[in-house]
Amino acid sequence: MKETNESTPQSPLFHGVTVDAVAGLAAGCATTLIVHPLDLIKVRLQIDDSHRSPMGGIANVVRDLRHSQRPLQEIYRGLMPNLVGNTVSWGSYFMWYEYLKDKMGDFYGRKDLRFADYLVCSGASGCLTALFTNPIWVVKTRMLSTASTYQDAYKSMSQGFRQIARNEGMRGFYRGFLASLFGVGHGAIQIMFYEEMKRYYVGQANSNDQKLSTPQYITFSAASKIGASLIMYPSQVIRSRLQRYDADNVYLSMRDVIAKTARQEGILGFYKGRLTPLRILPNLVRVVPATCVTFVVYEHTRSYMRYT
Repeated sequence: MKETNESTPQSPLFHGVTVDAVAGLAAGCATTLIVHPLDLIKVRLQIDDSHRSPMGGIANVVRDLRHSQRPLQEIYRGLMPNLVGNTVSWGSYFMWYEYLKDKMGDFYGRKDLRFADYLVCSGASGCLTALFTNPIWVVKTRMLSTASTYQDAYKSMSQGFRQIARNEGMRGFYRGFLASLFGVGHGAIQIMFYEEMKRYYVGQANSNDQKLSTPQYITFSAASKIGASLIMYPSQVIRSRLQRYDADNVYLSMRDVIAKTARQEGILGFYKGRLTPLRILPNLVRVVPATCVTFVVYEHTRSYMRYT
């Protein structure tokens, strides 16, 4: 019996990757359930190409939701693709990220990675995740961007997949994919900032304990998200507009989206749905709490699974 147990040891790398995938799934699920209503408002603001004031745009979305036949149901419209997309995305992302970090550490012969190493690992993980999850985000964006009473609105996630497959083919599932790849830079920059802040703090504290407190995870995740958002947010607006229902009738390509947005709305058009010193919009109000929830749940779930 002893020989049997020793002949099938659990691989530490496989164990680590499994833990990171499960922790990512838990983080994505918790985050989506908490902040979905704010995500819906953000998407509807992103695709709004009118010249309403920021507060006017928010008020208009909230008014439409409140006056719908089933307000609560409308607020959580598109929850399923959002839930599936976020759980699969975060699970896949953290799984690939930790796996690539381990491989890079083995290659260098050290576990202490550098600024650029985190950027490469997170960027590659984001590309792999985007490849598998883009079809989910197309359905999610279309469901969140319209009320259920809209003429061509998808009634469910499965109906969305069927209609896209029938009417648009594979091209429909990968609308906005190029913009998504640009958006990978957002996650790469965020993770790079996050890892560097953690590494700096641990180094300053002269401690080998990588486990931080919840307030510290919140602080580092919020700061890294704000920095990445300021740099990379326009790609999200471009992607949302490419994925809307009537994109074929409005835009010819990603270049056309950029040109029309710049010409008709100016530089602030690329920042629809966000918080800047000049425009009070719900993006950072939504994404910063979401990021904090994601990383706190991920770090604590990962720590619990590894050390219990």
